Amino acid sequence: MSEQPERKMDEYGPEEMAIPEWRLLQKVGGDWAKGLGGKAGQFFNKTTDELADELNIVVVDILMGRAKWGTEISDAGPVCASMDAKTNISIYNDDCLKCPDRLDAPWSVDATERRTKCCLNYSILGIDIDHDLMPIMLRAHGTSALASRQLITQLKMNRALRGEYYRALVNIKCQEKNTPFGTTYVIHPKIVQLITDESRAKELQIESNKLLGAPIPLPVGRPEEEAGPEPLGYTPTGTPFYSEEERDRLMAKEEAPVELSPLGKEETAPSAEAPGKTLAAAKPPEPKKEEKKEPTKAPLDLDF
Repeated sequence: MSEQPERKMDEYGPEEMAIPEWRLLQKVGGDWAKGLGGKAGQFFNKTTDELADELNIVVVDILMGRAKWGTEISDAGPVCASMDAKTNISIYNDDCLKCPDRLDAPWSVDATERRTKCCLNYSILGIDIDHDLMPIMLRAHGTSALASRQLITQLKMNRALRGEYYRALVNIKCQEKNTPFGTTYVIHPKIVQLITDESRAKELQIESNKLLGAPIPLPVGRPEEEAGPEPLGYTPTGTPFYSEEERDRLMAKEEAPVELSPLGKEETAPSAEAPGKTLAAAKPPEPKKEEKKEPTKAPLDLDF
């Protein structure tokens, strides 16, 4: 029996893999996926172009990082980041503890403020049960970062697992959130089943251990959930608005008439110290007049 020829492919390990990444589509961005029929709230595989309404995975590991994005929306990476947030060291070897833009709870602030901060994010490395045990990665930014922490809690606090996370079948759907800037979608992970079949569990354990050495690269391009919503329109002065209520408020403010005095000048608001009275124009101080002093007279001699 002849031996099979050696292939370089056989020498590649997890460290040479580019793990397929699933992304949760938002109303903003994702033009390529939407051109393939994708809709906001669906998951899109950037490697295979597949679309899915939900994912069923076994979690291999959950990595915590940190990233700050530039003001421009582009395919460039973050302007600063940390591959392992627990080290508190950035990719530029700076101390993250001293960073004024550090934000440890990105889900607790408004999206406008969050886009100016260096926020925690999570990368979920897993095995796709529905796609022939293919390795996958799902990044959780912004408000989805809280959902990642909730998943960590489910896995860590489940006594039946005892650290054997490959036994937990995790279903990930999307959850719709209404914000002042419109609708956004976040991940909603939940343990739906514990795998009790030992042969199946052993297979998943072997695959999990293989993936533990897989590198997790920096994200490329600002995540859609952090890109900011597109405004519904602009006021005549160029101010964007994101809802009809905000439009009406801004338009009423810009159209408010300005009260003018009879001379055509804007009336000056009365001061808080003397309500109802107008301030008099300040006059320059008058120069002090020198007092003329009469010469002192000698006392009269009254002795005769």
